[in-house]
Amino acid sequence: MANKFTLKGDQVEIDYTIGANPSFPALTYKDGTTTKSFKPDQITTQSTAFGSLVSIPLARSIDVGGETFGFFLPDLDVPRGQTATFTTAGFGDKFSGPDSVPHRPTTWRACVMQGTAQTVIVPLDQAKAS
Repeated sequence: MANKFTLKGDQVEIDYTIGANPSFPALTYKDGTTTKSFKPDQITTQSTAFGSLVSIPLARSIDVGGETFGFFLPDLDVPRGQTATFTTAGFGDKFSGPDSVPHRPTTWRACVMQGTAQTVIVPLDQAKAS
């Protein structure tokens, strides 16, 4: 199964490698002004009929709200050395917390994302990653 994905759409770029060492960043999110990296334990993945739903917290505060971004990854079997392309959906939300002033309703955005998928060998330690 493919384990390395690159997605682009609506000024958002994502690089995601499944199976990365827990101490290394597995996902990088860029939106033009922000670049954030996430380790595997910071990434939520749920299996659905549409593939895997992957989500990351872009901003989170218990009292004033936050922002989340998510996307669907199809289940693709890509032989090593080859690349597959696909189209998927990305979406984000911004939400208020109990202490937000003024309290605002949750806002959503959706975007079409073009992706590439590969099957790669993932290094288990930093020495092999260099």
